[in-house]
Amino acid sequence: MKSKVNIQSILSKFDKNIDNIIHEDIPILKKIKKQVITSGGKRIRPFAHYLFCQFLEVKDVSWLDVGSVAELIHAASLLHDDVVDNAAIRRGKPTIGANFGNKTAILAGDYLLACGISRLNSLGNPELMEIFSQVLRDLSVSELLQMEWEKNPKITLKIYDQIIYGKTASLFGVCTESAAILAHKTKSERKQYRQFGVRLGKLFQKKDDCLDYFEDSKTSGKEFLKDFKNGLFTYPVLLLRSKLNIIERSKLNRMFQKEFRDENDEKTILSLMNSKNIPNILHKELELEKNDLLLFLNQFPKTEERELFIEQLNRLT
Repeated sequence: MKSKVNIQSILSKFDKNIDNIIHEDIPILKKIKKQVITSGGKRIRPFAHYLFCQFLEVKDVSWLDVGSVAELIHAASLLHDDVVDNAAIRRGKPTIGANFGNKTAILAGDYLLACGISRLNSLGNPELMEIFSQVLRDLSVSELLQMEWEKNPKITLKIYDQIIYGKTASLFGVCTESAAILAHKTKSERKQYRQFGVRLGKLFQKKDDCLDYFEDSKTSGKEFLKDFKNGLFTYPVLLLRSKLNIIERSKLNRMFQKEFRDENDEKTILSLMNSKNIPNILHKELELEKNDLLLFLNQFPKTEERELFIEQLNRLT
């Protein structure tokens, strides 16, 4: 079993490689690069890629670049998301938009994407370019869908699933599938690994949705009730809606259709969540999905990398 020091060394390699990929041309980009690298993110996407490369005994040294590009795409999407959501805080710190303005945040996100795709293109692997290009399309479509359906009570779980697939799950799927590509697996085998990543991504997003309602900003690192204030029908709200009677559901819908939600609305939504036992229902549901993913991981050798990944999974419920 490898030591914990080696695991931290891998994560450090990603950070150093990301630093190398981003060629800051002007002083503002240097400041933004520093904030992106020191943001405090868990690097779960590149680590998932590394882990599956270990499982599949990948010899191709491109794994470091592939995982780094995945993290760059994620970082760029956060910059864009924070502008769309009018977020002032990310992981307990001011966002790029709050520090430098929204226009700068958008352009900086575009720049990160350009740096990542340029490095990916240099690897000369069309299969990798194909799946990562699809991720960028998925991200754009999901953000447009989310804006289209925010505050709209007609949103369904199917539409929500489409949104979180593009917003989060698609990139997780690419992180695991790209390991299979580097290991020269067949398309049917690649699909199996991709599906694990997609399911992991959906679990990750649902947990993130839960943080908005059930953990304060000091614990979660995100603004409390930010999604509610933005009028987003996230998973806890859709689950809550399914438990309400017609009168309660109508009241909930009116809250989300308002231009702004006040403190009384916040008290009302939290009271409804608790009265319908939503926190416990969500915990049980996420726990079942997590255990199913753990069964998939158990087919691989018991290494410290795997145990650390399981530890991260356990934090999602």
